[in-house]
Amino acid sequence: MKLGKYSNNNTDWLQLLLLMGWLGLGVALRFANLAAKPASSIEIATIGFSLGHGFSHIPLNQVIDASTLLSPLRLDSSINPGNVLQRLITESTHPPLYFWLTFWWTKLFTEDGALVSLTIGRSLSAILGGLGIPAIFGLSWVTFRSKLIAHLAAALMAVSPYGMYLAQEARHYTLTILWIIASLTCLILATQCIQRRISFPAWLGCIWIVVNSLGIATHYFFALALGAEALTIVGLWWWDFKRKEGTQFSFSYWRIIGTVGLGTLVGCLVWLPVARGISSNELTDWIQTNYGLGHIWQPIPRLMAWLITMVMLLPIEGTSSLIVVISALVVLLLLLWLIPALIRGIQLSLHSELERELEQKLHLPLKVLLGYFLGAMIIFLMVIYGLGKDVSLAARYHFVYFPIVLVLVAVALANLWQTPQATAFTKTKYHWFYAEGKKVAIVMLLMGLIGSLTVINNYGFQKSRRSDRLAKHIQATLTVPTIVATTYETSSQLRELIALALSFKRVNSQTKSFSPKVNMPHFLLVQQTPANLADTSGVNLSEIVASHDKPFDLWGINLKVDSEDLSQLNCLKDSSLKLSNSGYKNRLYHCQ
Repeated sequence: MKLGKYSNNNTDWLQLLLLMGWLGLGVALRFANLAAKPASSIEIATIGFSLGHGFSHIPLNQVIDASTLLSPLRLDSSINPGNVLQRLITESTHPPLYFWLTFWWTKLFTEDGALVSLTIGRSLSAILGGLGIPAIFGLSWVTFRSKLIAHLAAALMAVSPYGMYLAQEARHYTLTILWIIASLTCLILATQCIQRRISFPAWLGCIWIVVNSLGIATHYFFALALGAEALTIVGLWWWDFKRKEGTQFSFSYWRIIGTVGLGTLVGCLVWLPVARGISSNELTDWIQTNYGLGHIWQPIPRLMAWLITMVMLLPIEGTSSLIVVISALVVLLLLLWLIPALIRGIQLSLHSELERELEQKLHLPLKVLLGYFLGAMIIFLMVIYGLGKDVSLAARYHFVYFPIVLVLVAVALANLWQTPQATAFTKTKYHWFYAEGKKVAIVMLLMGLIGSLTVINNYGFQKSRRSDRLAKHIQATLTVPTIVATTYETSSQLRELIALALSFKRVNSQTKSFSPKVNMPHFLLVQQTPANLADTSGVNLSEIVASHDKPFDLWGINLKVDSEDLSQLNCLKDSSLKLSNSGYKNRLYHCQ
């Protein structure tokens, strides 16, 4: 297997043209239907905090109009980056780098006082997700010096369904992935220097420290990537260097890595005062691990599911049960067909007899990547079962090992591409079924492309709250003035109501072109009082309902209220207009 000979007969400009093709494909896919999906609560948080507004100024227990509710999403040119940082420290748990970038990005395309559109809010993440394509190409080339592996990794990144999902969210994950790729590149270069018994350049060590510090300043989960790197370094030191026969251990080769570790620690400690409150913050309460016998095993299959979506996905949401079953069966059969081939492809790199000394040195970088992946899995299991935070519940947290999965798959595909296995089975009439050669790579890339289209068209990675569907449903029932009310427990419910108001605004703008009489509903956040958390219907809601001009309709969206209490106020429940499969518990009351 001669990994370095792929480009001997190709000019550099053809290689660049091919890379630009992957980049163009990836960016085009990421911008397709970019604003079609409804905003999620966490996307509302990103835009609101990036604009320096926060959400604490929204009044509770008071009927407000859509303009007031959407005020956190309006650009105020008088706000500066310092205000953004202060707002994050006050109301959030996130480091500021991505929010600062979003602040400057939105100012380029939004007029003062105007609402920031979802297209603008998500476009920065989409662009950064596109930059992951040349970035993973660079990581693969530095690691293996093989343009075949590099191109396959870039192609996998371009069409990855999971990558598409992250890139079409107004969140900081795609930027963090870029820092992870950069940090892993530094790790690969460091281990290569140690293997060759040459000094690791100080300037590269400084770049590594800066990258790690910027990663922590973007997302605290970057610390999990640093932990996986640390486990990889310890494993390499013990198994590949210190205990290997004929290898003389020298502290001088490892000193620069220790220095990088100390520098990174200093960069992390800057955010310690803010990060210290994350575990007890309301934003992380929902990911508590369930240790019950019926639930303790569930994180494992969820981890496997997120791994699969990094390379393939078929319609499993927003479609009929029959299509979901067919999609699941197709993916299962493909996995049974592909996984043995991918394992064989990795084994070819680890155990084959390589002809050249340069190629023999490629074993170590592969072990680095495998060590990082295993280290990340160990850390995630420790977080889930040790710290009691079930991070398997949310797909977005698994960006930590996402780029490495693509590189490892690219290595396996490259080996299969160049070394097809000629067996007695391949000579039979069933040879088409055997997973070998270019066939595996073509199927993987095709499944990735189908998976990307699945995500783009909202048949996978759907929002847990379908505010667009609920807004259309409520808008279609508007005959009298309407109030949309929800119970306020944390800022999450407030942001969900803002996302619903944003969907109302979109539906309203579309409907008004046909009917000028359509009006926007008003909104109400009912706060639970500390004196009696179980009684959300208390005096506040009663007074509001009693004092409001009648008739009006009251839509309770996740509203914790006893229907009998409302019936005493002459608000009668109408169950005929309840919408299912929207992610909300919705009830309609006609108040006469």
